Amino acid sequence: MQHSESSFTGGSATRIVYDVWSPEGDPRGVLVLCHGLGEHARRYDHVAERLTEIGLVVYAPDHRGHGRSGGKRLHLRDMSEFTDDIGRLFAVADEAHPGLPRFLLGHSMGGAIALSYALDHPGELTALALSGPAVVVTAGTPGVIVEAGKLIGRFLPDVPVQKLDSNHVSRDPAVVAAYNADPLVHHGLVPAGIARALVLGEQSYPQRLPSLTVPVLVQHGTDDKLTDPSGSRLVADLAGSDDITLKMYDGLYHEIFNEYEKDKVLDDLTEWLKPRLAA
Repeated sequence: MQHSESSFTGGSATRIVYDVWSPEGDPRGVLVLCHGLGEHARRYDHVAERLTEIGLVVYAPDHRGHGRSGGKRLHLRDMSEFTDDIGRLFAVADEAHPGLPRFLLGHSMGGAIALSYALDHPGELTALALSGPAVVVTAGTPGVIVEAGKLIGRFLPDVPVQKLDSNHVSRDPAVVAAYNADPLVHHGLVPAGIARALVLGEQSYPQRLPSLTVPVLVQHGTDDKLTDPSGSRLVADLAGSDDITLKMYDGLYHEIFNEYEKDKVLDDLTEWLKPRLAA
């Protein structure tokens, strides 16, 4: 496996840093990986290694406002700011590897980004894979609070509104400790702009998911306390694709790629991807 780091200029002249992991032999597909809220692409080195083993070239950006990329930390006004960057990265990948199947993998908030991209760009992907996607984000929250939060997020997107408990990231204390010590991880509150974008996504999915016709894999831990597992079931129930696989992992926390059972989770992902790669 070979690794390199590069960058491109995204919307609002924001520098987007991305990593590329390449297989040893001829590539059989291109996969763009979308990380979750507050983190960065290099937390997925081990995931990229497994994906290159089956012939994928993996491209992974640090989303704007995250990690090594530019932009105010976690600032967002509209989900399209994230998805437009994904489109630009696919263009970079297509230029380097024309004609290969195109895959998109997203975790948590990155799952919402990936799902939004797939819905906005029908026919562009070979397949979509989601890990603990942030699809249902308002469960148990009174409607008036949700609507007030959307209003705040529209006009004051940088107002902090929610704290995520890092102890829910993984059952492995070493993973949590590394997460807490990582200087590229944002450890502050979730801003209202990102919260609003996720809420608007949730509210749109019942109407939009039937238009999702590409093959879909959804993986989620049943004890995930950061993103609601019911969101993954919603995708499986409402997506219009006739090729949908839902994998629920009993007892696993949020970062299923960083749980004790990660090898099983990654085996499921790579086995699902293999038949969809170029010969």
